[in-house]
Amino acid sequence: MSWSDRALAAESLAMLAVARLLVKTTPRKRLASRMGGVPVGNNDYMETVGTSSPLRSEQDVTGARVGAMVEDAARTTWWRSMCLEKALAGKWMLRRRGISSTMYVGVAKRGTEFIAHAWLVGEGQTVTGAGKTVYATLAAFREPRA
Repeated sequence: MSWSDRALAAESLAMLAVARLLVKTTPRKRLASRMGGVPVGNNDYMETVGTSSPLRSEQDVTGARVGAMVEDAARTTWWRSMCLEKALAGKWMLRRRGISSTMYVGVAKRGTEFIAHAWLVGEGQTVTGAGKTVYATLAAFREPRA
């Protein structure tokens, strides 16, 4: 593993820890205001889970690299690092790199139960939380353009 990959892995672990601490200690009613970014209205939901486009620029490669490292680091933590923590960590890491992103929170119905999910889209590419399940978007938080 190169030194830049090691630094990215360490940053991913640190951001996942901070995200978990935020999720664990912040009341749910105030959590949305602490996520950062600008809440997006219902008519502005344009991206869904699994949406991606071909890599276009260095920012896209960086976003994909950040997403892959967050996903890898989340598998090694002893604390809960689920979709919400991964989306928050990725969002903060992309912000540091000047890459705009949108974090989505949605639900899907499986049988009689509802399943919540969070995912992150940066520059038109799903960074964390990609999958095949279709989720109804409840909220989105867009980072201003860098």
